[in-house]
Amino acid sequence: MLLANYIASLMCVVNTVLAIWPQPVEFEHGSEVFWLYPGFKVHYKFEEPTGILGILQSRLMPWWYERTISTLDQYSKDVLDAAVGRMHNDLISTSADSPSKVFVPWKFHPKDAIPEPGTVKYENTIYSITFLFRRPYTLQPQIEESYSLDISEEGHVLISIYHPLGGLQALTTFRQLFYKHSDPGEATSPYTPYIPLSIKDVPVFEHRGLNLDISRNIISPAEVMRNIEALAMNKFNRLHLHASDAQSWPFEIPALPELAVKGSYHKDQIWSVGDLHEVQNFGALRGIQVYLEIDMPGHTASIHAAYPDLIKSYNRQPWPNYSAQPCAGQLKLNNSAVTNLVTTLLDDLLPRTEPFSALFHLGGDEVDANAYDMSPSELTPYLQDFVDHAISKVHSHFLTPIVWEEHILDYNLTLPNDTIVQAWRARTPNGRSAVAEVVERGYKALFGTNEYWYLDCGFGGWRDPDLTNPDSPVKSPYLDYCSPLSNWRHVYSYDPLADIPESRQHLVLGGGEVHMWAEQTDGVNLDSNLWPRAAAAGEILWRGKGVVSEDVTRRLAEMREWLVAKGGWGRGRCRLRGV
Repeated sequence: MLLANYIASLMCVVNTVLAIWPQPVEFEHGSEVFWLYPGFKVHYKFEEPTGILGILQSRLMPWWYERTISTLDQYSKDVLDAAVGRMHNDLISTSADSPSKVFVPWKFHPKDAIPEPGTVKYENTIYSITFLFRRPYTLQPQIEESYSLDISEEGHVLISIYHPLGGLQALTTFRQLFYKHSDPGEATSPYTPYIPLSIKDVPVFEHRGLNLDISRNIISPAEVMRNIEALAMNKFNRLHLHASDAQSWPFEIPALPELAVKGSYHKDQIWSVGDLHEVQNFGALRGIQVYLEIDMPGHTASIHAAYPDLIKSYNRQPWPNYSAQPCAGQLKLNNSAVTNLVTTLLDDLLPRTEPFSALFHLGGDEVDANAYDMSPSELTPYLQDFVDHAISKVHSHFLTPIVWEEHILDYNLTLPNDTIVQAWRARTPNGRSAVAEVVERGYKALFGTNEYWYLDCGFGGWRDPDLTNPDSPVKSPYLDYCSPLSNWRHVYSYDPLADIPESRQHLVLGGGEVHMWAEQTDGVNLDSNLWPRAAAAGEILWRGKGVVSEDVTRRLAEMREWLVAKGGWGRGRCRLRGV
């Protein structure tokens, strides 16, 4: 309730000129032009305890004051120093080979809506940025990412935060205030026409993620890290890597080396332990938790290459009778060798996950009872035992388990109270969204339905027709099951709380994810398939339900320009889809 009241108190000022994405909760600005000094300095200050409440807090939470009252801890310093450095590289050109990423804004606003200074007057210059660490007054996660950004009439910049993550979000906003002068000979520094300025901001949803499938097609660590940059620019804070599936096992597991050696497409397409660590650390420095999903017991046919005796119904035909996709095959249940494999696998992966995320995804979608020659009711007790064991391993490393909705909606399994259930179906047989069904049963839900947030939909089906069967359902125009393509306006129209009773909405405020499955996506078309549509989901995750308007279109167009300028998106082999 405290967070809800805080957000409601901020939602009072809306100005459609300031083209920030995601749009801050509250902002006001003037129209004076200021330039950013290329050698701007950064200072850190710490709020002293004041009043009876402040003194009590300092006594009750001395660890915080001991850590920060006089100097930054190493984590905070590393995160903020790296973020300031990235922002400097984006805004300031250091050489001809290292141009800035700012741009002339004329394409995205009505004529003269953003006045460009005719004469460069550097007396109006921002010389420094000050971070003020405020006293923590709540443990709610969203508050960690909250910030206020104030720029005075004299150009003094003050960023007030409770946690370094708030500093990251503030700098993401700050860089969007600046533009490039149309005459590069006239000005080498970026300018902002919005001074004085005041912004107060806090996310509505705690978990703001992208689910990226890196198993069905080849997506390299470098391609993932490039898109982590884009996620951070849009204030996402989770990257869910769907790390294994029926088609391939691309991750090195030192305790089970044969999994990747035999289960991957090729030895050159394996993520090493070092690759994963690099991606996790890259995300952490940008405020993004990178966590893994090992989908099981379904979608595990790739394990057959290394451990054929552990897979039931491998490549059984006709495959649609036994699996959602070829090749059929699921981990055997009630099998001690499978239990040992899962134990060894998780004992290897979980310690490598723990430093970077509090989450681990155990999959569980589309488990086909036919593959076990059982009915769903016959399969349920064996599936319950399998899931109980896997979740106990996750808990042993003090992590929070995530599973797909089928575990409770199709098999009615009983899960620990802390389990997060990821819901993907827009409609269940009951005619309601899977999110509504999940929270009705008392579980926390991650939203992101296939109807709105499956970004892989609409590119056509991946199956070929059966030429021996004149009644084959695969025929022209060869649409996929979730056509049409969700354009950015449709993505932006998604209301995660649409059919959720108010009494259950607290179970949804944990957040959601937009999805990119990789049947027809690889490193070549990944960027254009994701952006800028994923950005549309990013604003819903930050602010809550939105309304499509010309203002939204213009702001998203400007974010697209940032993505293009940042490097990688929209250039060379990858072209961003227009807005």
